[in-house]
Amino acid sequence: MNRIKIKLESPEQVTGFINLCSKYNNDINLYDGSMVIDAKSVIGVFGIQMGKEIEVEMLGADKDEIKEFVNNVRKYKVSI
Repeated sequence: MNRIKIKLESPEQVTGFINLCSKYNNDINLYDGSMVIDAKSVIGVFGIQMGKEIEVEMLGADKDEIKEFVNNVRKYKVSI
């Protein structure tokens, strides 16, 4: 899967995003420059500056789970 640019602008969005990611078995990474953060890690995700554009990517072979994740993460997607 390609990376998707997202923006988490409030503590509520961060919490919702972490809860969403925690529902999946596949690994999900956030990319903040050269840093890679586990998207299921409360401390890791809250350590990212709110309102900053970051990229998210689900890793794994389960295509259906990846497709579902992409649909669910759209609410955090950066509008171009």
